[in-house]
Amino acid sequence: MREGVMNAKSRMKVAEYFGLRVEVICMMEQCALIRFGEREFVVDAADLVFVREFRRAA
Repeated sequence: MREGVMNAKSRMKVAEYFGLRVEVICMMEQCALIRFGEREFVVDAADLVFVREFRRAA
Protein backbone atom coordinates (compact mmCIF):
# COMPACT_ATOMS: atom_id res chain seq x y z
CA MET A 1 0.00 0.00 0.00
CA ARG A 2 1.29 3.45 -0.92
CA GLU A 3 2.15 5.91 1.87
CA GLY A 4 -0.01 9.00 2.15
CA VAL A 5 -3.15 7.47 0.67
CA MET A 6 -6.07 9.79 1.33
CA ASN A 7 -9.13 8.52 3.11
CA ALA A 8 -12.62 8.62 1.57
CA LYS A 9 -13.61 11.81 3.44
CA SER A 10 -10.72 13.95 2.17
CA ARG A 11 -10.85 15.45 -1.31
CA MET A 12 -7.94 15.24 -3.67
CA LYS A 13 -6.79 18.66 -4.86
CA VAL A 14 -6.22 18.67 -8.59
CA ALA A 15 -4.25 21.32 -10.46
CA GLU A 16 -2.68 21.80 -13.84
CA TYR A 17 1.06 22.24 -14.12
CA PHE A 18 1.99 23.47 -17.61
CA GLY A 19 -0.90 21.49 -19.13
CA LEU A 20 -0.43 18.34 -17.05
CA ARG A 21 -3.11 17.36 -14.54
CA VAL A 22 -1.41 16.70 -11.19
CA GLU A 23 -2.39 15.90 -7.60
CA VAL A 24 -1.37 18.52 -5.02
CA ILE A 25 -0.06 16.77 -1.92
CA CYS A 26 1.14 19.76 0.08
CA MET A 27 0.87 23.47 -0.63
CA MET A 28 3.01 26.22 0.90
CA GLU A 29 3.35 29.92 0.11
CA GLN A 30 6.21 29.61 -2.40
CA CYS A 31 6.28 25.93 -3.37
CA ALA A 32 4.11 22.84 -3.62
CA LEU A 33 4.62 19.10 -3.52
CA ILE A 34 2.78 17.47 -6.41
CA ARG A 35 2.30 13.93 -7.72
CA PHE A 36 2.22 13.01 -11.39
CA GLY A 37 1.84 9.32 -12.02
CA GLU A 38 3.98 7.54 -9.44
CA ARG A 39 6.50 10.40 -9.05
CA GLU A 40 6.52 13.38 -6.71
CA PHE A 41 8.01 16.80 -7.45
CA VAL A 42 8.53 20.12 -5.67
CA VAL A 43 7.41 22.98 -7.91
CA ASP A 44 6.84 26.73 -7.72
CA ALA A 45 3.32 27.28 -6.37
CA ALA A 46 2.75 30.19 -8.76
CA ASP A 47 2.94 27.76 -11.71
CA LEU A 48 -0.10 25.75 -10.55
CA VAL A 49 -3.56 26.42 -11.93
CA PHE A 50 -6.26 24.85 -9.79
CA VAL A 51 -8.97 22.90 -11.56
CA ARG A 52 -12.53 23.40 -10.42
CA GLU A 53 -14.50 20.17 -10.49
CA PHE A 54 -18.26 20.36 -10.60
CA ARG A 55 -20.63 17.80 -9.16
CA ARG A 56 -23.77 16.78 -10.95
CA ALA A 57 -27.10 16.85 -9.21
CA ALA A 58 -28.46 13.39 -8.49
